[in-house]
Amino acid sequence: MNLASTQFTLKNKNYEIYLAGCSAKPHCEDCHNPELWDFNVGTPIDDTTYKLIDEKVKSFDKLIDSISLMGGEPLDQDIEELKELLEHLKSLNKTLWLFTRYDLDEVPKDVLMYFDYVKCGRYYPDKKSNHTEYGVTLATSNQHIYKRGKDYT
Repeated sequence: MNLASTQFTLKNKNYEIYLAGCSAKPHCEDCHNPELWDFNVGTPIDDTTYKLIDEKVKSFDKLIDSISLMGGEPLDQDIEELKELLEHLKSLNKTLWLFTRYDLDEVPKDVLMYFDYVKCGRYYPDKKSNHTEYGVTLATSNQHIYKRGKDYT
């Protein structure tokens, strides 16, 4: 599993982690990150990666309320490696978000349990809507955000 990049968004007080690789067939038309379809982009996640994430989150602790896992497609990664990353992210005591093209019932339960919010749904250019759920503007009408404890357990 490779880390493609990270980014901090001050407006949302969110630290975004982008994983490389998406196995969708076909890929979403007008994908936001087509450069992340390749699983070989970026660098392998290892102890150095964890230290980098820790340093960024701790350095900007008061500015970071949440961490979002994005891609590529996080759920197309090796599940055991993904769960190891999620276990580490959970230890940082931030709200965790998953952004995935999958529907909620397709997210493995042993992965779902780590997230406080899950944004689900493929991007379809013909379904543009820009509706907002839980403070996030979604690009298409088929996309939804689910909150743990309210929408799933």
